[in-house]
Amino acid sequence: MSTLSLKKRFHRIYIKIIRFMSGEHSGDALRNVSISILPGLAIYLLGAHAGTAIGIGVGSLLTTLTDPPGNRKDKLSSALVCIPTFFIASLFTALVFPYHWPLVILLGLAGFVCTLYGIFGPRYAAIGNMTLILMSFVIGMAPQHPFAVSLQITAGSIIYYFFSLLQAYIRPYRSLKHAMANGFHGLSQFLLIRSQSYDPDIPLDITYSRVGKIHGQISEQQEQIRSLLFREKKIISQQWHKSNYWLSQVYGLIDLHELIIALDHDYDAIRKNLADTGSLPLIRHSIKLLALEIDSFSQPTKRFRYAHQLYHNNIKINAILLDLKRIQEQQTGAAKNILSSIIINIEAIIEVLHRIQVAFYQNQEIQDKIDTSEYQQFINRPLRNLTDIKNRLHLNNPLFRFALRMALLFGSGALIGVLFLDFKYTYWILLTIAIVARPAFSMTKTRNIERIVGTFSGIIVGILCLISIHFLPALLLIAAIGLFGFFLFNRSNYMVSVIFITWGIVIALNLFEGNINLILGSRILFTLIGALLAIVGYFLIPVRQSTGLVQLAKEVSLYNHHYFQIIHNRLLDGRKSSFDIRLARKKAQTAMALFSDAINQMKKEPEQKWIDWSHIHYFQALSYRINSHLVGLSISLSKKTNCDTAHEIHSRIDALRPLLTDLNQIAESIHLKKI
Repeated sequence: MSTLSLKKRFHRIYIKIIRFMSGEHSGDALRNVSISILPGLAIYLLGAHAGTAIGIGVGSLLTTLTDPPGNRKDKLSSALVCIPTFFIASLFTALVFPYHWPLVILLGLAGFVCTLYGIFGPRYAAIGNMTLILMSFVIGMAPQHPFAVSLQITAGSIIYYFFSLLQAYIRPYRSLKHAMANGFHGLSQFLLIRSQSYDPDIPLDITYSRVGKIHGQISEQQEQIRSLLFREKKIISQQWHKSNYWLSQVYGLIDLHELIIALDHDYDAIRKNLADTGSLPLIRHSIKLLALEIDSFSQPTKRFRYAHQLYHNNIKINAILLDLKRIQEQQTGAAKNILSSIIINIEAIIEVLHRIQVAFYQNQEIQDKIDTSEYQQFINRPLRNLTDIKNRLHLNNPLFRFALRMALLFGSGALIGVLFLDFKYTYWILLTIAIVARPAFSMTKTRNIERIVGTFSGIIVGILCLISIHFLPALLLIAAIGLFGFFLFNRSNYMVSVIFITWGIVIALNLFEGNINLILGSRILFTLIGALLAIVGYFLIPVRQSTGLVQLAKEVSLYNHHYFQIIHNRLLDGRKSSFDIRLARKKAQTAMALFSDAINQMKKEPEQKWIDWSHIHYFQALSYRINSHLVGLSISLSKKTNCDTAHEIHSRIDALRPLLTDLNQIAESIHLKKI
């Protein structure tokens, strides 16, 4: 490996580290550690009993994990639900703790009810899950004074949300800023994966699989951005001087996603038609340069550092476009048309990048924007009324089945704790179940592996620290670093976060309780029991992706057909509003992302080896192909300078009709055929 390539590799690693440390989770980790430790420590130093400080610390610590990124309204809603839930759950657990069989029943009911919090959305699902973890901690605390313990935990929860809400009101658009940065970075990675489709050496089934995986991530990122932005009345009602800046950034981000999707046509035909033209390497190079430019928008505060580099990128891209146009002029038939479409798309991406760049420095009015009253339709709302709740409480609903499984698992975990009363740390069984048990088998299996590997690795690190370091303040500092590392990696890499929290627990418990052998033995034994129960629970009450795959396939066909109808109607009536076409595109691409995610989850289930995947993959590839053509048509309708003639557009529409018919027929007949 040359010195230059090694230097580039280290530079890429350095950039990744800087990007990671400057993310929202880094600041949240520092805030969470401070709020978890300092209030309890201050109360203890003021003369309070150690148990009081621990109770407040536990309340603050667990509350931090109920507060994912969001705006002021999100955090206030979480506080209003989390604080009373924690009070009631801790009080009932502490009251019932001395009575073994009522405790088993209570934990079983809690497993069911708290899991159903997920009906109201991911934010409330986090509160429900952390309530189960809280109840496990209360059991571990062996409370003698139930009401006092409940008040301590509630006080810790109140303290945390006070500072969280204070931060949200001081910096109301912090989460939106980080979500936008993640959105641009995600699109750049999406574009890099797209470039692989123009490489004949990479099989198309691999590229489609990679596209499907990252498409779900991109869809989630854009859904978060829409949720954060379109619920901010001050921005969407243009009551703020920076409203146009935020809206133009979001419009630019979504338009870039649209243009990247439009690059996806029939790659098999593209490879065959362009194989001998010499254009494929040029296309890949230009796409990689565009990805680099898009990535520069993920760090707006450092954008001036990229100015010199991006200037040279633009020169390179323009030179590549000239070469591609030269090659295009020498071609005929399909190759000429394909190159023309790709060149137009690359130029459109450059135009959007320029528009975003200008909007960053100038507060320009947005062209072709939707009306303020229409923004709400782009936000997904889990529930609208009581009827929606009733419609989800049945055995065919994955969340309802998972709630039944959690009731069984928590009841079983509590029963094991009752049967082994001589062991002090049996509540770690419940903790492991609450942490690793997930609806899908693949997620449960992955969490199990990560927790077991992370636990053993963390124990080794903790033992080495205890053997080599005997200075108390240094050990406390290392334990605090473990807590910080847990918060830092909790969203991005669960196994690493387990390593950090395990060494923190091992050191802290040894300092405060001693008996390291009992701590290590219990941590290993009860973690393994909890992990085993989580796996067994899946087979007893399975939640298989296959049950919803057929319906998702029908939705993919339905929303793509609706998208087609909107485009066709737009062509006929000549309306200028982009609302209906943007909403149709969003619904179609969300359905495709959910379908791709279901496939990825199914492939990790035990029965996947007996399924014939060929027809499912064909449906997925066809849906991406149709959607890319639809996006291309919508771009042609909205860009007058790049618009095809009406005859050519109608020809493209006529060519899409049989493909949509095929998609619908496959969706109606798709089934999980066994090999």
